[in-house]
Amino acid sequence: MSENVLNRKQLYDLVWSKPVTHIAKEYGFSDNGIRKICKKYNIPLPKNGYWSKIKFNKKVTKTKLPKQDDNPQITLEKSNSVVSGGNHINSQMALRKKELKEIEELRFTVPDRLSKPHKYVTATKEYHKQLKVVQKRGGWSSDVDSSNALNINVSESLVPRALRIFDTLLKIFDKRGYKISSNINTEVTIKEQTYSIRITEKSKRVKREDNRSWDSYDFVPTGRLCLKIDDYSPIKEWADSKTKQLEERVLDILSWLEIRAKKDEEQAIQSALWRKKIEEEREREKQLQALKDNELNRFQQLFDTASRWHKSQYLRNYINEFEKYALDSKTLDSDKQEWIKWAKEKADWYDPFIEKEVDLLKDVDRDTLKPKKKNYW
Repeated sequence: MSENVLNRKQLYDLVWSKPVTHIAKEYGFSDNGIRKICKKYNIPLPKNGYWSKIKFNKKVTKTKLPKQDDNPQITLEKSNSVVSGGNHINSQMALRKKELKEIEELRFTVPDRLSKPHKYVTATKEYHKQLKVVQKRGGWSSDVDSSNALNINVSESLVPRALRIFDTLLKIFDKRGYKISSNINTEVTIKEQTYSIRITEKSKRVKREDNRSWDSYDFVPTGRLCLKIDDYSPIKEWADSKTKQLEERVLDILSWLEIRAKKDEEQAIQSALWRKKIEEEREREKQLQALKDNELNRFQQLFDTASRWHKSQYLRNYINEFEKYALDSKTLDSDKQEWIKWAKEKADWYDPFIEKEVDLLKDVDRDTLKPKKKNYW
């Protein structure tokens, strides 16, 4: 029987053996999906506080499985109509894992020994070999060529395991057509989304036994491997547990990466569309503002031109009145005639309809009556 197909009694035993949240992760479901399946098949679930009481060795009551004539086969797969929310990450994981397992060329089992290691694995072995030599001489890690070296930071005894896990992953990435780069910082690019991958060793904080007045701690390696995915900051990790070693999580790691890359690609597309929309709005606002500014400038020019025309007429009226008064008073001499000629020339220079050129005023702005700004370029 498939590990994802259970009968009613088996599912009853399962939900009373561990919390629903744990079962959901194992089978690629949401915990709500598991509860709905149990409700459909009349399978009782532990009440709130049941697992807490178990943890502290308190007395608990187990609800018996109600009897019924049939014992149906229950398939725990994403295609099950009882599952709620097909976009739930656990449902997506179950489907992606199923799809990947059906690809014959992919090998998810980490071998006990390296065979035809990936070039980055070979480079990493050489890097660690050279690193030992340099450190014995009291040198620094920066003295060793790290080209193509993988991001592995574990105890020496764990390096072979880390290399075999990385080797399996890298060969899968190659078959999937994903871009890989490594120079201590190991990166994989899926759907134009780049993620850093590193294998580290879990550590625990141990209090120092000393006579200081304050507590101090050491971080002691635990021997447990941990693979982390980083994107500016750690976003996901898998580690050795009591029931599963990291070697058994290769399919989970690949499935998660592909789902995450698809999600990040969709978000990147949406972000790009949003930025494009914002830029288009800004461009429209910029163009509208340019039209407004141009309209205001044209009006200002109209106003200035009309003002100049009005002032030029004001000047001519004054000049005419001055000449009339001089004639009436019989005081129009050569000096006044010369001044009248000069004044009419300036009125013609200022009048926007005439704008007669006057050499001594060629560098003066007619609108402001101030020297024009000189362009030295």
